[in-house]
Amino acid sequence: MTSNIDEAVKANPLWEFATWAYKQDGVEKACLALQNRLKADVNIILFCIWLSYRGAGTSNLATYLGTALKISRDWQRNLVEPIRAARQNLKDVLETTAFSDTDRRSAEALRERIKQCELDLEHMQTLALYGLVTTGDDRGVTRAPAEQKDDALNNLTVYFAASGIKLDPLAETHVRRILTAIFGG
Repeated sequence: MTSNIDEAVKANPLWEFATWAYKQDGVEKACLALQNRLKADVNIILFCIWLSYRGAGTSNLATYLGTALKISRDWQRNLVEPIRAARQNLKDVLETTAFSDTDRRSAEALRERIKQCELDLEHMQTLALYGLVTTGDDRGVTRAPAEQKDDALNNLTVYFAASGIKLDPLAETHVRRILTAIFGG
C-alpha cells in the first residue's frame, strides 16, 4: 500500500497506520478477501481498527461512522470502483487477446498506472476519513493491546452491521487474522 500522493499531503496518522497494518502478515490477503467476497471497504475496516489502535475505544466510532460511511460509499462508487473495474477489465483483455510482446508490455504498463491511480484515490479517501477525526492531538489514550483488539472487533461489528455485511465463518477468520496481525495474540 504505497502512493504517489505528495509527501506533504500523505503525512497523517491514519495513512501511516493503514500502510503499516496492510503490510502485516496476512492482512492484505484478508482485507482483499473481505473486499472481493463481501464488498467490504478496506479503508473503513482500517479506519475502524485505527480508532481502536490509537486508544480511542469504541465510543468514537458512533461519532464518525455515519459520515465515514457516506464519504466512503460515495468515494468508492464514484471513483475507486470504476477505475478498479477498468484495471480488472484490462487484465481480462490481456489474458484473452493475442498481443505482440511490445503491445502486451505497453498494456501491462498501462494496467500498473491504472493500479497506481486506484491506490492514489484510496489514499485520498483515507485522508478524508482522517479529516473527520483530526483534532491536532492524535496521541489517543493508552490502552492494553487486548483491549484495543476487543474495541476494534466491536467497531468492525458495528461497521459490518451498518453496511449490511453478514460475516460467514470464512469472513470471521479473515477478521480474526487481521486483528491478530495488528494487535497480537
